[in-house]
Amino acid sequence: MGIVVNKIAIYLNRHLTGNVFDKEQILDAYSTDRSLLKIKPRLVAIPENTADIRKIVRFVSQLAEKKYNLPIAVRGSGLSKTGSDLSSGIVISTEKLNHVKELDPHDRLAHVQAGITIGKLNAVLAPHGLTLPVAADPNETVGSLIANAPRDDYSKLYGGISNYVNRIEVVLSNGELIQTAPLSLSKLADRKRERSFEGEIYTKLDELLAKNEGVLEGLSSSERFGYPALKHVRSGNGRSFDLSPIFFGSEGNLGIITEAILRLEVLPPRPHRMLVSFPSIETAREFMSFAKKLQPLSINLYDARIFEQAEDSGKRPDILPKKLDKGYIVIVSFNDKLRKIRRKIKKCQSFLPKTTRTVAETLKNTTDFDVIKNSLILYLNDSTKGEHPNVLHDFYVPGNRLAEFTEQLQNLEKEHKKSFELYGCYTTGIYSLRPEFDLSKIEERRTAIMLMRDFNELLKEYDGAFAGGLPEGKLKSLILYPELEASEKKLFKDVKKIFDNSKVFAPETKTDYDTKSTVRHLRAEPNQNIES
Repeated sequence: MGIVVNKIAIYLNRHLTGNVFDKEQILDAYSTDRSLLKIKPRLVAIPENTADIRKIVRFVSQLAEKKYNLPIAVRGSGLSKTGSDLSSGIVISTEKLNHVKELDPHDRLAHVQAGITIGKLNAVLAPHGLTLPVAADPNETVGSLIANAPRDDYSKLYGGISNYVNRIEVVLSNGELIQTAPLSLSKLADRKRERSFEGEIYTKLDELLAKNEGVLEGLSSSERFGYPALKHVRSGNGRSFDLSPIFFGSEGNLGIITEAILRLEVLPPRPHRMLVSFPSIETAREFMSFAKKLQPLSINLYDARIFEQAEDSGKRPDILPKKLDKGYIVIVSFNDKLRKIRRKIKKCQSFLPKTTRTVAETLKNTTDFDVIKNSLILYLNDSTKGEHPNVLHDFYVPGNRLAEFTEQLQNLEKEHKKSFELYGCYTTGIYSLRPEFDLSKIEERRTAIMLMRDFNELLKEYDGAFAGGLPEGKLKSLILYPELEASEKKLFKDVKKIFDNSKVFAPETKTDYDTKSTVRHLRAEPNQNIES
């Protein structure tokens, strides 16, 4: 097998502008992300352009026809929490497809490559007074954002990445390149008559959606498994047809996103924050429910125990309360004009009892607010005993059930002998728990899987969703797919078959999840990557 892989690497390197690697050190570097998994690829490809990606995909597709399996996973910056950017075949990194190809400040449009990071993109946009208003790690790539379509902290106000994508350029499973766009019924008919893979996709998908209207209507709006935006391919009472939505949350399972045209927003004023501490989750929830009506940029909730770790390491902002062993910290962010922000902060303060500790952001304490964010990173990266892997991350809990759900977490803590410090965003309802695990112990890895199952059951009791903030990836598939209705499973499998019948893309995610393989690839050592 090693000789064959080496020959494949040599062949591809002869035909690509970029490079394909089979060196052990490079393969190891691309074998982990921010998930609980480690999957070593046989090859790593770093293409220079879209043409390179098309050649790789076409080659792998030809191998699949000959029954040689070399599945592809697409990787942006390696920040995936779901394991969808890992593959035992070939990992294609978009790290060199990182340019703004065209910027139109007047119409507020940007044509970008999929590998450009949000940090770099917004740095280019800022001098023009523009921004892409998505709350993501600055190292996250545009392609990854589209493929994962997260419910980020700003999405309640701005709508998330799906609200800002005009068109997407995608490499299909046979190497064909398409650009998505809304089509009228007449233009759809023209596309369906084309003798190409794209024409075949439009024909088959249109027929599939027509046959499954009832299933589409029944798809959950809070869960993000399968192809969550499938119901939006048809819009305007069926008068418009656009492939773009199907790639949101597809995790590279249907095609490789290479470029996108993005709509932009005018750069808003710098956010101002307000911190409030509460003795209980119920009092915190009452305040957050009130503050949500004021249309904040975000409302973030933190279990106060998170900041104990920062305090032990010498980081303790003065704006935090003296006792941090219990209770909750709420930070509300507003990005209106300063005068309006001050009015909103006063309304928040008037709602609270006078004895409540509140701190509004000023020039003097801005650094303290920033340190709080760093405290969370410190908490997640303390590896003195174990680590805080992404096991119970990015789940959804409706605001009206948050207090009682949080109270029930105490029973789960006792049962699994883990500490559950909750943090997340109240405006979106997306939260995470990051209990500590020693992954070098096999019983701890088993506990992680059992905990996922028990936690999913608890979420269902309180109208929550295990895959509420991010798609299911590899790990959550194990929990969610056995519970799906047969009609939903068939719909998702049929979609996959239309786009990728040879299963070239994103192995063992979504419809093709493999319990034994996923469990076998659980990491047995700490992840050295910085978490956020």
